Amino acid sequence: MKRHTASSITDDALDALYENATRGWRRGDRWKKRATTAEAARDEVLRIVAAWYVDVNDGLGRDASDLVADLEAAGYGLPEGAE
Repeated sequence: MKRHTASSITDDALDALYENATRGWRRGDRWKKRATTAEAARDEVLRIVAAWYVDVNDGLGRDASDLVADLEAAGYGLPEGAE
């Protein structure tokens, strides 16, 4: 890649640099959105597990199958083979 100076850069080269930077920003935005979505899912799963744990600890007759059912109802089924 050719290095440019302020006096040697062409409009096409400058456009290419801006486009590359814009692609990087958009990629960063997508990664941030995925991370935020994953964090929200993690927090929801932990909330479900914590509520289940409290119920089990309080002797409410809940067991592991109740936890699996609660997770599945929220859209977080266990991976295949983990059941």
